[in-house]
This record gives sequence, structure tokens and C-alpha cells, in this order.
Amino acid sequence: MFITFCRGRIPLDDGLASQRITRAAEACRAIAARDPAYGRITTDDVHAAIGAEATRRVAPLIEFMCDVGVLEWDRARLKVLVENDRVDSILMAHQDSPHASLLRQYRDDLAARGRKPVTQQNALTAAVALLAALGDKPLAELSQRHLARALRKTPGQRASLKGFLSFVAGQGGPKLTLPALHPTDPVAQERQLREEIKAWRQRLRKPRHTDEAKALLALLIARIHALPIPRVLSLRDNDVTVTYTSVTLWPEADAITLEESLVGAFRRWAEWSVGYASPPNPWCFKGRYSYEALSEAAVAYYRKPDTKGKPPKY
Repeated sequence: MFITFCRGRIPLDDGLASQRITRAAEACRAIAARDPAYGRITTDDVHAAIGAEATRRVAPLIEFMCDVGVLEWDRARLKVLVENDRVDSILMAHQDSPHASLLRQYRDDLAARGRKPVTQQNALTAAVALLAALGDKPLAELSQRHLARALRKTPGQRASLKGFLSFVAGQGGPKLTLPALHPTDPVAQERQLREEIKAWRQRLRKPRHTDEAKALLALLIARIHALPIPRVLSLRDNDVTVTYTSVTLWPEADAITLEESLVGAFRRWAEWSVGYASPPNPWCFKGRYSYEALSEAAVAYYRKPDTKGKPPKY
């Protein structure tokens, strides 16, 4: 498989050919060591063998393995594995902290209540920020002053702190409360959303890159039809029905018909089969490689109006 990949996917006149061949060889060797019988490889196998960062560096090899049917890639599963790694890294980084035992108990409590790894990571990050304001003092001395200091430094962690405060109180610690927020103006929110949609429409008329066009189109579909962006990005070829005048998403379930102004953009920038002669493509919003859809990171990157050229490596 390694030799076939190198012959078909790495041009020898490429100045980086040797480097790419070496990376692919190391990855194949590590994966083979975990699966000497050369059976069907899973996302867990690849992650355990080479890790998330190395997986990104050998993306063409991953794509090839998917194309030949050796690997069935699951980006959602990889995301869970990566978030688990990050949770473990947080605990490892603070293993010598006077509050290390409390953090481990909090992580165990989150896991026992079925919280997703990304939620655990955000919760632990917020807890670490609050405990940093406390310093080496015992938990019993944690006060509203420490909470206010942490919120001034990292206001975006407010929602994640709520669960930690409840956990601390349940452990016999001080009972703290988050300061009240000013109510959000729904009129201002609606106005901001309309302005964003207008700006994305204008940019979609002359996108600077195909990925930018796909990201803007996905954003418009998500905002106009009140859909989560991950669900839009996960659209597959068999999830859409396209005609000359309409596009329907999930026709056998939700049957969401795109508004007229998005039909032309979808037909131009999304990927879908137009007949039996068309090669099948699983993703309507294909990412850089065929084995996965456009990422949320790419959408976040292109959401900003000042981006230039191709996106960075995610």
C-alpha cells in the first residue's frame, strides 16, 4: 500500500517528495505495528498510532487509505479523541497544583454525567482560570473577589464556570454566584444578523477562493434557515435534491427548501451528483481532502472579512 501510494500520489519532481515519502513511511510503520494482520483500520487505530498532529501532516496518505477502502475515516470520532487528549493535557499540566485532586474529581464528575470531551475541556479550562486567581490558598478561601477577577480576565468562560461553582459548593466549598448579566437586546441581535447575512451575500458574489465560497454558502444556509453549522457541513450527496429552480435539503426528513437567492450559489459551489455519469462524492461541502467535509475551523476563518488566500492548516 505504501509503495502504491508513493507512486500514485507523490510526484518525484516535487521538491518536498523525500520529506513526504519519509513522513508517509513513518506513519505506515506506526500503523502497521498496531495492526500487523493488516485488517480494516479505524480512526482510533490511526490516532493511537501517530496522533492528531501527525495525522494532519499525512493527510494525503489518509485520503489514499480511504479511497482504497483500507480506512473508514470518522472526523467526529477524531474530534472526540483529540478533545480527550486535551483534557488529559490540562490535568497533566496541573498535576503538581495544590488543586490537582479537585480538578481530577471535577473531570470524573463531568464524565459520570455524560458531558462531552469538548465540554469537559472548556469546563476544566474555566476551573483552572478561577483557581489561578485563588493561587495556592485553600479552596475555603475562594471568594466573589476571585470570581470577579477571573471573569475580568476571561469573560468568555462565564457559562463554563457555572458548573464548576455548583461542583465546588457540592464538595462543601464556598457557595459563589455569577454576577447578573445585562439583558441582550433582541432588536440589536436581529440587526447584527441581518448585517452579517448582507455582508456574506456580497462576498459570495466574488469569492477569492473556492473554500471561501463554500464556507460563506454554508454560513448563509445555517443562519437563514436556523440550522447548526456542523449539520450543514455534514450534508452528503444523498441528502439533497437539486433541480434547475430549487434545492431541498434532507428531502425525506426535514425537507428544507433553500430560498431562491441561495439556489444558484448552491448549484455553483456545492458538490452533488447530476446523474449516473457523475462520479459520486459524499460531501456537498468537501474539505481539502475527499475523506472529510469542510471543517468548522475553515468556516470560522472565512467568516471574517479580512482573510486572504487559502486557509491555514487546521
